[in-house]
Amino acid sequence: MNRENRRAVVLLVLGVALLANPLYLYPDGVSYEKTYTYEASAVDYPPHTADAFYRVKSCGWNPLQSAECAGIIDMARGDPVELELNPDRDVYSEFWSFDYVRTDGRYFEPNATLDGRTLTLSLHPVSTETVKRDLSEDLDEVPHHVREAVRNGSSTVTEEHVYEARSHYVRHDGQYYVVEPVESERVPTGWGWKAPSDAAIDAMRLAAWIGGVACVWRAGEWTERGREE
Repeated sequence: MNRENRRAVVLLVLGVALLANPLYLYPDGVSYEKTYTYEASAVDYPPHTADAFYRVKSCGWNPLQSAECAGIIDMARGDPVELELNPDRDVYSEFWSFDYVRTDGRYFEPNATLDGRTLTLSLHPVSTETVKRDLSEDLDEVPHHVREAVRNGSSTVTEEHVYEARSHYVRHDGQYYVVEPVESERVPTGWGWKAPSDAAIDAMRLAAWIGGVACVWRAGEWTERGREE
């Protein structure tokens, strides 16, 4: 292959690459990733996180809030509920569906005791500190981005390191914190580029297309010269 044909091949390859530039020059399907910003806030009370929602039953002053709360409010006043069970029925060890009850500004632990076939339901008062410690996670047990938020006030993490963007209730050095996602952002990750404007992308693609046509044209000219020689 003479020099002219070699030049023609190089220009042809370059021209085809430039004409195909939408496949690699910031394509429409560029990869993205989501980042979350977490912030930590010191709190003095058990928060309404997802875990606390399922583990703590809140009953307001109105007993008609629910049939369940009507009985709970009576039990919180010191009136246990006794039920005579059918001899053929069993009682599950985890009779209550929640760990604590909050009513009248106080916390209680539900209890169920079985004496013969008599089931007694009652509530025992517990301190707010007991509830806070039980519901919270130790700082050493939470993910890295949660620990960083507690220590620095905030942290940023990508979605690949977060199974679920949720709030955390954390204890550290005698203090309690709620760490929750406050902001999310979806950013392009292709080759570490920043996201250019649509006009800039169109300009880059047009320039590459013109350059590709010119290279293919020149490749044809060099091929003709190679034939003449």
